[in-house]
Order: sequence, then structure tokens, then C-alpha cells
Amino acid sequence: MSRERRIRLESVAMTVRPGTSTSDTSQTDAPGIRRRRPADRRRLIIDAAAKAFSDGGYHAVRLDDIADAVGISAPALYRHFPNKYALFAETTAVLAQSLRSALDAVDTDGDDELRDLLVAITAASFENRRTGGLYRWESRYLEPADRDIVRDVVVHQHRRVRAAARRLRPDLGDADANLIVAAMTSVAASPTTHRSSLPAREVTALVSEAALDLLDVDLPDPVEPPAPAVHGLAPAAKREIILTEAINLFAARGFRDVTIEDIAHAADLPASGVYRHFPSKVAILEASFWRATDRVTTAISDALADATTPHEALAGMVRRYVRLTCSSTDLISVYETEIGHATPEARDALRNQQRITVEEWATWMSRERANLPITHARFLVHAALNVVTDLSRLRPQPSPERIEALSVRILLGGNG
Repeated sequence: MSRERRIRLESVAMTVRPGTSTSDTSQTDAPGIRRRRPADRRRLIIDAAAKAFSDGGYHAVRLDDIADAVGISAPALYRHFPNKYALFAETTAVLAQSLRSALDAVDTDGDDELRDLLVAITAASFENRRTGGLYRWESRYLEPADRDIVRDVVVHQHRRVRAAARRLRPDLGDADANLIVAAMTSVAASPTTHRSSLPAREVTALVSEAALDLLDVDLPDPVEPPAPAVHGLAPAAKREIILTEAINLFAARGFRDVTIEDIAHAADLPASGVYRHFPSKVAILEASFWRATDRVTTAISDALADATTPHEALAGMVRRYVRLTCSSTDLISVYETEIGHATPEARDALRNQQRITVEEWATWMSRERANLPITHARFLVHAALNVVTDLSRLRPQPSPERIEALSVRILLGGNG
């Protein structure tokens, strides 16, 4: 980390919390009344930026919007940050540093180090749930030096959790330890992926315990990845060709950096041919979102049709969801990373459908585990889905059976 960046982060860490004021600068609200400028204005800007970037994505955010959220003028914001990238880079660095601080507060080599680490990660995730997923999905826009700041924290987290886990299970080989730890940290970070409601203390206990429970999973032996499948026939319908090629491009380069002309070229069509099927690039993106949503809905329906008990329903839903995700990583990745580019109406509709999906899983989970309140079940469902998404993105990708074993343990506990 550069000296300049370190100084900036230290200055952020030392700021006063909202509600305090200093006498360095003031504004006049009305004749005879002067309003003090908050001493921690820089921190307020970073907090507002983190929420904005998390909700809308890097490219969709305007600095004027952040200035409005803080209650300052754009020129006042520019006195702290020269441009949007500088604000974005420092925001991600501050969030990463907050995680590092939470980890460093846990004693090394203590008897309960693993539990304490998972509690610390879960608590930090819940505290920053409006913003904590920012560095996870938006890091593609960071320049190498800034990306390294985030990566160093993630690597440090993994190594500490892995060392603590292997002290408790010295029989774990490298591959099993790495996979279990990746799943543990995914569970602990899962509160940043949704807005289900529970008191912080309950969330920290529930989610960290689910993460810790993964230590006892007996993973299936690793298997050699199958030989690349022979590609079948490509779709003949032009609309399907456009959608398929667009998903590939969005996953590889990001929505903003792909043009209609790029999609047309990949589909071997003129740009006018794309517009005959989709009115805009956003319409193509939203169609891909609904494609992912429809496939998940179908997987759930098929699992329920084959099940006779809640246990069988959950196991079947996990099995189908894991295989869908592992075979459609581009589609799922686009859904997770580019949702901020959809229209507000489409985002609301998609998120409503996601809530319906989670509620379906949570209902069957509460029927299988009678002592588990459905409010708790929702958090565990989100944790299991997050594990599937995160592990399917690893390279090399773990076998579906190994991802399934970890996800089933979260949903069914020791009865999995």
C-alpha cells in the first residue's frame, strides 16, 4: 500500500462518528444561525459512496448523487476526492480494511480461534451488509494496485481461517481444507447478499454456527473434471443466438464495455438485426436475468415433483441448483454482477421473484427442521445459495458433489 493511501485510510479510521461537529468550517442556514460542518465529512462521503456503488454499480453512480446524499455540493466533494475512481478505490479499501481489523482483533492460536474468526467475519458482514458486497462484485473496475489491497485482505482471511481449521482437523488435506474454508467464509459473508431481517446478535450466532458446522463435513473424494462436452447444435432462432452471445460477452467484459455492435458481430448479424429482437442493450441484459430466474424456478419445480418428504425436497433442490450453477457460471455471474444496470422496475420484479424462491426453500427447511423458525431458515437458505455461487466460481471448479455436500449441511445440519 502506498504511503499516500495509508495516510488516507488512517485519517478515515480516526474520524469522529456522525452526530459530532467541529468548528473548522460552518455554513449559514438562516440569519443568525450557523450550522457546523461535520468533522467526519470524508467518512460520510465514503459511507454514502459505498451504498451507492453497492446498489447501482460503479458506472451507474454519479458523484452528484453522492454529494446530494451527504448534503454537500459537488465542488465540496471534489475537495476530498478528485474523481469518481479515487472515491471508489478508497471506498473499497476502507471496507477491506474494516474486515482486516475485525480479523486482527481475534487472538491467534486461541482454543476458540476458528469460532471467534467466523463470529468476527459474520458480525462485520452484518454490520456492513448494505455495503460489504461492494469489493466482491465491483473489484473488476479496480486498477491493479488497488485490487491488490482487497486481495491481500481476502488472502489473509483465508489463511487465518484455514490455519485455525486445520488445528481442529489435522487430517484435512490441502484441497479439502481450502474448499471447506472457502465455504465457511462464504457463509459468514452471506448477510451482505440479502435484506432478510433478524437482530444482529441472532444473525451472528446463527450464521457463524452454520459456518463452523462445515468443519465436520466429510467431502466426497475429488474427481477429475470430465472431458469437455461435445457442443451440440447452436440455436437457430436469432433471438436465442443474440441472447447467448450477449451473456458470454457480458460475463467476460462487463455490461458497460459491451456494445450492441459487439453483440451483433458475435451473433453474425448487423446491428439492425439485434434491434429487431431487443429494443436496447438493457433489454438484452434483463432477458438474461429472467432466463436465469426461469431456470431456477424450473429446477425447484422438478425437485418437488420427484420428492415425497421435505428432506428429499431440499436435497433435490440443492442437487439441481448446484448443477445448474456449475453448468451456467456465465449466466449466474451476469445476474449477480450486473443487476445494477437493469431498470428499477425490472430490479424490483427480479428481487421479488428471488424472495419467492428463498421463501420456497425456507418453507421446506422449516418443515424438515421443526425447531427452526422460518426467519432463521431464510438466513440459512441465503447462506447455502451463496456457497453454491461462490464455490462454482472457483478455478478449477470443484465437482458438483463436493459443493452439494457443503450446501446440504447448511440446510439440513447433521441430518444431511
